[in-house]
Parts: sequence; structure tokens; C-alpha cells
Amino acid sequence: MRELRATLRAPSRRSGVCAIEGWRLLEAAVAAGVSFDALVVTEAAAADPAAARIYEAARARAAREITVTPDVLAALTQVPAPQGVLAVAPRPAAAPLALAAGAETLAVVLDAIQDPGNVGTIVRTAVACRATIVVACGPTADPFAPKALRASAGAAFLVPIAFAAGADEAEAALRSAGVRIVVADAHAPSPPTPATWVRPLALVLGSEAAGPALVWRAHGGAAVRVPVLGPVESLNVAAAAAVLLYQAAGLLSPRA
Repeated sequence: MRELRATLRAPSRRSGVCAIEGWRLLEAAVAAGVSFDALVVTEAAAADPAAARIYEAARARAAREITVTPDVLAALTQVPAPQGVLAVAPRPAAAPLALAAGAETLAVVLDAIQDPGNVGTIVRTAVACRATIVVACGPTADPFAPKALRASAGAAFLVPIAFAAGADEAEAALRSAGVRIVVADAHAPSPPTPATWVRPLALVLGSEAAGPALVWRAHGGAAVRVPVLGPVESLNVAAAAAVLLYQAAGLLSPRA
């Protein structure tokens, strides 16, 4: 059990596994076809009739099941109020950046977004808007870390996620694939128009503190902002991503 705890506490990029904590996230992982190395559960959680359907579905996809006491499970989980269940799953393989090529590409680029809650929320929105790939650049929080997975409600299992060492690598790969670059920038001179969202395109979302890297504008990338009416400088990056992605998906019309 000590070895399992060390594995779950290690960054998932290094450990090669991810922790799926709680019934809701476990149900989403099962629905996404995820198989589990281990299913860890307390006796009370296993006997909970409200969770019986999810529990049986998860057991069918688990290589082994481990029954533990509530204290042991609390030592394994990072959830403040654990529900008595967690699963350990192999970390999904990284998608190749070349997957961004294609006439209908809608790529969502996370450029050094460090808050895992923001990362997970944006991944969830990307899936809701049928983005074709998510690209995590540089120090972006890991989409498969526990907090990001919870924020995405398991959506990280439903979209290809590629990784780049930094903005330079990602920008060069997307440009080589013929993808138009659209940069979300609170200081851009104009908001999006319908022409902004002609595909193939990549929507770049920059870090909470510094914004997008300069390289995204170096080769003609277009910058757009989300207009605000009240006395605030800009929206949170996850909120701005939702507005822009819904426009990109044709679910929300920008003003011409």
C-alpha cells in the first residue's frame, strides 16, 4: 500500500498512471472505455446501493480490486471528502502534434496555464465544443493530474491531448500543419468576427499571469479579445475559453 501511495503522489507524467477519485469521475472513465490497473474501495462504498451500477461496471474493467479501511483510502486520495473509491489507470498515451493536421481541425492550445482547475475546465469545454485536439505547452498543468481530471469531469479521456516542450515547438508544428493561429489576448485591438473561426484553426490560451507567448504572433497569428462591459480588465482564462470556443463551434455568434 505504501508503494501505491507513492505512485499516486508522484506526478502522473512520471508515474505513468493517473488517479480517478470518486464515483462521478469513475463513471465518466468507465463510459470513456478506460481500463484500471486497480480499483481501491472501502467496504461501505462497495456496499452502497446508490453506487452499485458504477461499482460493478468498474470492477469489470479492473485488473484487481483492493478493499481498504477509510483511513487507508484517505491517505491515498487527494480529495478533501473522499467517497470511498478510487481507481488507478494507465496514463493515456500522448497524441502526436501531427494529429492537428486536417481541414476541420479545431485545436485548443494551453500555453503555460498553470492552474489545474483552469486546465481541466478548458479541456471539458473543448470536448463540449468538439475540439479535435488539445495541446499542452511547457509548464501547463498536467490534464491527467487529479485536480485537473476532476475539473474536466473525465473529459480528458475523450479528446486527444498532445504535449510540447514549449510554445516554439507547438507553434512550429501547427504552422507546418497548415493550421491558422488565433490568439486569445485581453489586450488585442478587436473581438472575434465570424471570419475568425474559419478552420483549420488553433485557439491559443495563454498563462494566467503572462498571457500568450510572443511567438504565437510572430508569423501572423491573429489576436482577439473577449469584450467586457463592466469595470474588469479581462475574464478568467477558462471563462474566456468558453466564450471563444462556443463561437468557434458555431454555438454562439460573435458580432460581425
